[in-house]
Amino acid sequence: MPPRLELYLAGELDADTSPRLREDLAVLAARSAGGLLVLDLSGITFCDSAGLYTLLGIRQTLPVAGVEVMLTQAGAVIRAAAGKAGLTAHLSLRDDL
Repeated sequence: MPPRLELYLAGELDADTSPRLREDLAVLAARSAGGLLVLDLSGITFCDSAGLYTLLGIRQTLPVAGVEVMLTQAGAVIRAAAGKAGLTAHLSLRDDL
């Protein structure tokens, strides 16, 4: 069974915090032998377009490094922002783990 890492994200996901998330996950992917990364978004209290596009970039680029990405437990904040931006289908938001 491939390794599985679950991360709980909390607080604001915006232009100020998105670069750090991208950097941390790039390091993780570089050190990984593949597997599944589950990002639990239930703790996100604010999300702007930078945050949404960071999530989209993570979903699109980490699989190239052999790391599948699942975005789960997206609350109303993420869903509303994704809906306004037309990114709901592209993010493949899930309610389950």
